[in-house]
Amino acid sequence: MTYDYLENLKKNHLAIQLLNANNFSMIVAFFYEAFKSKKRQTLKETEILNLLDDYIYAINEGYEEPKFPKTAKAYLDDFTQESSNYLRKYYSYESDEPIYELMPDVEKLLSWVVGLKKQEFVATESKLKIIMTLLKELEFETNLSDEERIESLEKEKKAIDKQIEAIKRQEDLRFDTRKVKEQFMQVQATSAELLSDFREIEHNFRNLNQEAKKAIASTQNAKGEVLEKIFEIEEGIRQSNQGESFYAFWDFLMDTEQIAHLDRLLVNLYDLEDIQSLDPQRSLENLTYNLLSGGENAHKVLAKLVEQLRRFIDDKVWVENRRILELAYSIEQKAMDLRDKTPTLREFFSIDGMKISLESIASKRLFSPVAKESFSHTLKEEVLEVDLTKLYSQVYVNETELKQNIQKLLQKKPQFTLKELHKTYPIDKGVSELIVYLKLAQNMDNAYLEAHKEEMFIVTEEGVKKKIIMDRVVFVRE
Repeated sequence: MTYDYLENLKKNHLAIQLLNANNFSMIVAFFYEAFKSKKRQTLKETEILNLLDDYIYAINEGYEEPKFPKTAKAYLDDFTQESSNYLRKYYSYESDEPIYELMPDVEKLLSWVVGLKKQEFVATESKLKIIMTLLKELEFETNLSDEERIESLEKEKKAIDKQIEAIKRQEDLRFDTRKVKEQFMQVQATSAELLSDFREIEHNFRNLNQEAKKAIASTQNAKGEVLEKIFEIEEGIRQSNQGESFYAFWDFLMDTEQIAHLDRLLVNLYDLEDIQSLDPQRSLENLTYNLLSGGENAHKVLAKLVEQLRRFIDDKVWVENRRILELAYSIEQKAMDLRDKTPTLREFFSIDGMKISLESIASKRLFSPVAKESFSHTLKEEVLEVDLTKLYSQVYVNETELKQNIQKLLQKKPQFTLKELHKTYPIDKGVSELIVYLKLAQNMDNAYLEAHKEEMFIVTEEGVKKKIIMDRVVFVRE
């Protein structure tokens, strides 16, 4: 960290620019009230304008002359202009109304400002335990030999056995109020950092998406060269440390058992009286939903990259087809001109890059007469028996019944896969019933395909067992 680095940081970093802004207090307080206090990630334009208008009115009410005389729309435009850029303004596919969200650097600033608030006490013991746990795990997985790893696990086993014996002797080993508060404060801080990290991950993915769009818009190369470059960018994301960590986290979120366990832990957490008094707003109650929402937004950014590729290919094919038609039309025009004007020279027309293959008469095969076939005039009548039972035994799949199966399971689970649905309501009409489930998932807003292959075994009405390998289909409760 040098003088030049800090000078550059002071001039260019968005968080420091906001710290030096004249309306720093008003801006940061409003951003915290509008987004962080209500656990919101995005706001529509009408929503944020109403909140900002009420906020400005409440501040100006305490002064004889308005401290902030401009309209809410004018201040909102200031927040999104290029010189400040505190908020990101964009349009979604579902609505024509603009949507606003905090920039990652502003998220970091809000977290830092919240951390400046004097706390009841600092949870030093729990933080030290986390450091010790991480260091021990790092040493265990990198430096220790197999014999030392076994010895370490044996020590842990003995410690667990002692703890079990102490519980059997009814010794009081539970956390007191101080330890409960320390653990909760650490969980609360870590969850807030995790949700802020999603914003930065999404921002990095979006920058990559912008690079892909720029490559598509500025190139005149063939489809293969552009696609190869974009696939290299996309693969670079997945193989980077951040990409691998994000997709490992996303796989965890897609594990219904893990998510159900997390929900159960949160419910049990707020059954504690100490936690109820410490956090009456129950700020972590919707942690699972917030994690899924934040991860989904980052995941959708990469999906937009795929959508951009599809559009590029469609446009490229359309342009190439149009060029082919233009060339064919020009050849027809030249042919019509040559028909009316008989060429006088031997070489009257040439095609670049083409070669005409000539065959002489001597290279052709000699004529060979076709042998005549002799047919018998006797007709033999053969009776064929056709089994028409299959016409009356066609498989009928009741689409309404399959919809009811999905809704019944959604009442029991917040999310599940098609494979789990199959375990509860077995697919007994073969591939036809599976295809109807896929059709329903495609038309549902709360169902989507995950690029993760999974196997499923179904049995047809004839008793034939079939193995199906397909992308994971996930249904989520709205």
